[in-house]
Amino acid sequence: MVYYNLSTRLGLRAELEDTGRRPSANARISFRGLECNCVNLTCGCCAGINMTAINFDRHACTNFTYNPEEFAIKLAIIMNERVVYTNSLSAKNPPPLCVPFAYFPIVDFCVRFFDIYTPGSNLHACIDFETRVVNWPILILHFNCIKIGADGLSWTKPEDGSNVFQALTEVSGPEIYDDVDFENDPVFPNNQTSSGLTPEEEDNIGQSKL
Repeated sequence: MVYYNLSTRLGLRAELEDTGRRPSANARISFRGLECNCVNLTCGCCAGINMTAINFDRHACTNFTYNPEEFAIKLAIIMNERVVYTNSLSAKNPPPLCVPFAYFPIVDFCVRFFDIYTPGSNLHACIDFETRVVNWPILILHFNCIKIGADGLSWTKPEDGSNVFQALTEVSGPEIYDDVDFENDPVFPNNQTSSGLTPEEEDNIGQSKL
């Protein structure tokens, strides 16, 4: 499995994360280099997910809006332009939000916010996409961190050690999600079309090697 850039459809470079400070931790493979797109206090973070072994190719996005008055985040997880999860959560200590993959009950797709603080009238936050096996993050996409608010928009690199695993905790309020359907054909956004590649070439889209 790899994450890839939706604009170029090229796989992101994979790295084995250093778990030396956590000897008991399982090995994790990380991907980096994508930015979220923001307008005012609303941002969208997107990437492609390709698992050739099971013929799975999806566009995954999370759209979120920050409410400074309530210090809360309204969030949606989207697969191939279909909303599969919505929730509102406190920005003070949000837990990872996860969607189960149909037919693979031990594998989840999760969105995690971390390193959240409010410098002045702004919100700083880092966002990860995680593929979890038995509730442990194995494949992680680190987006560049964002700062939005009164001072405009800026991006920063996640700091070393900031992406520490957080256990799943209960989320206040109702959770709404749909199982991700592996059998549906991929749906391209309106501004994207099929590349016209052969089936063999399509299987190699987004693939990268460690």
